Amino acid sequence: MMKKLLLFMAFLLTINHFASAQGASAELFKDNIATGIDIFNDLVMYNDEPTQDDVKFRGYNPGVNLYVMKTFPIGKSNFAFAAGLGLGMHNLYSNSLLTDSVGGSYFMPIPDKTTSGSDLDYKKSKLSLTYIDAPAELRFKTEGGFRMAVGIKVGYLLSAHTKYKGNDLEDGSKTKIKEAELPNLQTWRFGPSIQIGYKWVSVNAFYSVTKVFEESAGPELYPISLGLTLRPF
Repeated sequence: MMKKLLLFMAFLLTINHFASAQGASAELFKDNIATGIDIFNDLVMYNDEPTQDDVKFRGYNPGVNLYVMKTFPIGKSNFAFAAGLGLGMHNLYSNSLLTDSVGGSYFMPIPDKTTSGSDLDYKKSKLSLTYIDAPAELRFKTEGGFRMAVGIKVGYLLSAHTKYKGNDLEDGSKTKIKEAELPNLQTWRFGPSIQIGYKWVSVNAFYSVTKVFEESAGPELYPISLGLTLRPF
């Protein structure tokens, strides 16, 4: 994840450098190209039987969005349209393991005991999702620094994997398992977004209308992202 962040941030800084060299737009929206970062927490909505009451997702699921967007001022008004490209990374922690069967994918709660009868302990179990996004938004900005943006975001699933660290479920030995071959995941995501803030700091929210798994091939699972947006450029 850190490698992806560094590479994408270098890309954003390069784009911003070339855009700044070409001069700024007039009035309130002075930057033709805006780069930013969203630091957010995912609230995981989960619905699946018969494990509905047994599967628990952690309340703290940190994620990051990095993006670059081109701004198109609407005349000399306080409004502008913006569109661009981003990278969204989500980490969904739970007390379960993602398992596949003929009927589809499901989450299996991690047991308290191994099959050999010893106590089972684990440090983490998570599902990580990385999307390449195409965000678009309508922006409003005042001379005093207040800003607001409402928009939509369409994303393509770039990579996904699960990671488990803890005792082996059979013999209790320490183990680390990373699985990247995950079937039944939705390839695309889509949903509305909103930002409200002052100058270069805003609060943000994103709701994915599409679920993480394909219809009838996995649990009803989707994250609601809430966090802070930093737009230093």
